[in-house]
Amino acid sequence: MANEPIELNHHYHDRGIKKYLGFYLSEHTRELHHMDEKHSTYHVGKPMMDFDEILSVINESILKQVPVRIQPNIANSDNGSFSNELVGKIQGYTETTIYIDELPIELSLIRHIELASEMKWYQGLD
Repeated sequence: MANEPIELNHHYHDRGIKKYLGFYLSEHTRELHHMDEKHSTYHVGKPMMDFDEILSVINESILKQVPVRIQPNIANSDNGSFSNELVGKIQGYTETTIYIDELPIELSLIRHIELASEMKWYQGLD
């Protein structure tokens, strides 16, 4: 009697992974929600600037030591939205590249650039 195998109830149905879905940590679900929001945001393209306008804003930024806000001319192939804007001070430049906080940005990839100090506090709210 001591060596008899224990037999499980044949009427029990295991729900598999479904029973563990309630064990997600709140931090994990918050991060998943944040990732969904990040991927679902849509950035509308600002007006395309010509090369002379871009150089004018860059020169003004360097002279006044003011940060710039740059929208790269890189569109998402899934929904057509544009990349996030880059904000920072211009640290240096060459003929074809500017450096914003040591990040090189090709001038040919700039769609729109503006001085960051000219923006009102409520304009960046989406």
